[in-house]
Amino acid sequence: MVFYRDRQLTQFASSISLFAITIGLVVSQSATHKSLAQTSKNLGNGEGASTVTALFTAIKGFTFTYSPVGSGAGLKAFFAKKPSPGAPSPINFADSDDPVAGTETVTDGSGYVQVPVVGVGITLAYNATGLTIPAGGIKLSSASYCGILNGSITNWSDKSISTDNGGKLIALNVPIKVVRRADSSGSTFILSSHLNTVCKTWNRGVGTTVNWPSTFLSATGGGKLADTVASIKGGFGYVDNATRVSKSLPAALLRNKAGNYIAPSPAAITAAIKDGTVVKYGTNKNLTRIDKLTNPSSASSYPISGATYLLYYSNETGFQDFIKAANALAASLGYGSLP
Repeated sequence: MVFYRDRQLTQFASSISLFAITIGLVVSQSATHKSLAQTSKNLGNGEGASTVTALFTAIKGFTFTYSPVGSGAGLKAFFAKKPSPGAPSPINFADSDDPVAGTETVTDGSGYVQVPVVGVGITLAYNATGLTIPAGGIKLSSASYCGILNGSITNWSDKSISTDNGGKLIALNVPIKVVRRADSSGSTFILSSHLNTVCKTWNRGVGTTVNWPSTFLSATGGGKLADTVASIKGGFGYVDNATRVSKSLPAALLRNKAGNYIAPSPAAITAAIKDGTVVKYGTNKNLTRIDKLTNPSSASSYPISGATYLLYYSNETGFQDFIKAANALAASLGYGSLP
């Protein structure tokens, strides 16, 4: 496996480190055995959500490049059949945490397929510096994390956070410094969809970009957001579970619809996906999405969960096997495997 960083994109308003992931197996050949590298499936070039970076890096038996430019940029490139600046050409597939509406068309009229790949959990990660962490971790009810993310709760000493944790102060006086995504992000879509469902006063929109408070810090990509949270005292931000695990960031246990405080885990994300409803739509029912995930109801569900979706042109092959391979690895990397 080769993992390399590409040049920075000066064309974007905010600097994006675009990197491609080239995956394949290289094994020695013998007189009687072909190398797996020769028989690996070539999927071409893709781009999109940063949530799948860890997953796409780990999959073996397939050769492809993937540029984690964000869900919004990946979809734009896919439908235009024009790769993002700095990404390899041609584009063969995309990945998005926000399923398409079904009315989008490819610029040259090509047909396309959308299918869920794995479940993702959007965690509320934090910098533990200066905080008193209760046994089992910090707990946050929807009242608390809604307050933090709409800008009304600004300090770890807030009474709502203390109440969630048995009346114990998490910190005497540590300001919460929220970091949000600057790019068009599927993680923002999953989070804002949940907040719009559970927060009584949420009015900042739902989508891959929303109207965050002006006091929030920003970062492009899930990895950079996690790094920013880790670098500042009081740092707090939303990042997919696989990226959080890879960055060794702690995350809050969130109170779900059933009233239980749940840590982000592959099992809890899969439990949330099971609560959803599979919908077929689009021309010839060639698009699949999972609905009713904004506030899953089962006792063990992680509350901020969604699916990430692979999109590829109808003439492309090899992606069914790719999705099977992805689900075989999902739990080991922090994703939820599909039921």
